[in-house]
Amino acid sequence: EGLEKVVAANPVSANARYNLGLALAARKEWDRSLEEFRAALKLRPGLLEARINIAGVLLQKGDYDACIEESLRALEFRPDLVEGCINIGIAFVHKGMPDQALESFKKALVLDPNSLMAHINLGNLYLAMGELEKSIEHNTKAIQLDPDFGMAHNNLAVAFHHSGNKEGAQLHAKEAIRLGYQVHPDFMKEVGLA
Repeated sequence: EGLEKVVAANPVSANARYNLGLALAARKEWDRSLEEFRAALKLRPGLLEARINIAGVLLQKGDYDACIEESLRALEFRPDLVEGCINIGIAFVHKGMPDQALESFKKALVLDPNSLMAHINLGNLYLAMGELEKSIEHNTKAIQLDPDFGMAHNNLAVAFHHSGNKEGAQLHAKEAIRLGYQVHPDFMKEVGLA
């Protein structure tokens, strides 16, 4: 509400429009957040954060082609924008294009070898592709970067389970649960924790 008042008082402030877009996105008001990000970008065309957030909202809305397009526009201005590569990779995953997704996530890691989101997305994709060793490698790196990242523990548990490492699967499933991550009940039964 406070940000809406700021925008009403100063509708030509790119920062105010951008911040309102962030607040609306946090509330999952995708259409309104898109309006504010686009307004901010119109007021300040060089505001790449707005373009990346537009891509992220489009990703949430399931408009994968538009997400890729917005991310590519951002990368034209800043080729080192890790978030753009990650958005593109996630969109390609949803489009069923794993090779293109791998390329985008790997590019993100070249730009930032410690990108948590690049590692977790690579770990997820390799898990889906059945490349368990690579999945374990990237999910392990994600946990090293953020030991409290429940999704990485869950994904590592699944990769360990499929590779026959029951102890590793149980350990990381328990840790994911401890961290508040919703581990699937069927998986809990499979690893003997339910």
